[in-house]
Amino acid sequence: MASDSASRDPILKQLRRVDDEGWFVLEFDNGYTGRYPYVWMRDNCRCSACYHPSSWQRTSHVANLDPEVLASREEIRADGAVLAVDWSDGHRSEFQAEWLNRQRFAESVTDHVEGQELQTWGAEMSSEVARFDFQRLLVDEVERYKWLSQLFTKGIALVQGAPCQVGTIGQLAKSVAYLRTTCYGDTFQVFSKPSASSIAFTPKSLGLHIDLLFYEYCPGIQMLHCIQQAGEGGDSQFVDGLNIAEQLRRDHPAEYQLLRTLQIDFRDAGDDYINYHLKTRRPMIQYDRHGKFQAINYSDHCRSTELNIPVEDVKKLYKAIKVFNTVMYRPENVFRHRLAAGEIITFSNGRVMHGRSAFKLVGSQARHLEGGYFDWDEGKSAMRLLREKLYGEKRL
Repeated sequence: MASDSASRDPILKQLRRVDDEGWFVLEFDNGYTGRYPYVWMRDNCRCSACYHPSSWQRTSHVANLDPEVLASREEIRADGAVLAVDWSDGHRSEFQAEWLNRQRFAESVTDHVEGQELQTWGAEMSSEVARFDFQRLLVDEVERYKWLSQLFTKGIALVQGAPCQVGTIGQLAKSVAYLRTTCYGDTFQVFSKPSASSIAFTPKSLGLHIDLLFYEYCPGIQMLHCIQQAGEGGDSQFVDGLNIAEQLRRDHPAEYQLLRTLQIDFRDAGDDYINYHLKTRRPMIQYDRHGKFQAINYSDHCRSTELNIPVEDVKKLYKAIKVFNTVMYRPENVFRHRLAAGEIITFSNGRVMHGRSAFKLVGSQARHLEGGYFDWDEGKSAMRLLREKLYGEKRL
């Protein structure tokens, strides 16, 4: 049985002022002791004059904030549940001890969504890919959270039992947020057609790639729904870009470093949903400023003829791309799956590269897939909301 202290909100046991440093040292009954700067507390006053609770937004202005503000008086109230502070500027603030306990600065676990560990994979995904039922995802919030969590940690999941009709992926996207419109429209139809605006709309093989790298902000989550599978071939292929980056870091450090630093130009031009000519530049292996993996940017068919790097680096870059491609296509890295009618493969577009083998149609049959996207901003937002609703997680 859980103890009483473990089942209730933490309370303040004692505090100590450290005016030379400009902070309180607060000790809670759950064992946590933390330092709370005066200026941060004054900036985050929760009174009705400083904070708008229904919008979760601050209404005070930094122009009126004194970074050297001091506490003139403080008091632990309500049996340790509240800290009241009178400030040197004449204002008074009250803080809930439970709220203060969750504000731990560099020690905070501020986002349980972003904090999930990414898990790499290879060809074993052929038998281990997580499978979800389409109808259940639309109505079961626990199952929907599991699906989004799988997309975040593994980068890929298979949805089965979907109706074989155009518009189905829109229903799936709307269970989370909304479709992202691109130069191909709200969704795009993948079948062989004359004067195709993309080689995806031909029967040719399609090399492993990330979609829409010519956008400054690429769509985060992709859905490919098999409405009709016909003829021979057309097997889908998927590779975990994070896994490839780690293999390159280990086995080919010089090429890995080159692909992290040199930027490649991507472009696409055509007339589809709109008339477009899109261009951008980015490194093939991308990390954020903290060194956390962010994306793989690889697409042979959308690499531009432009290459804005020193001419002395061109050959070295091509050699590095060749190494990347060789590692990517190692049999142990490729998950192969021939989508069946009613299956939707969902994956993280910045991480999971996808492609397909060439296909051949037989008679009057047609192979038809519908594709679409929604973004990780909305995907992560949905996960946070579901955690709050299902598991009682509190907002900071």
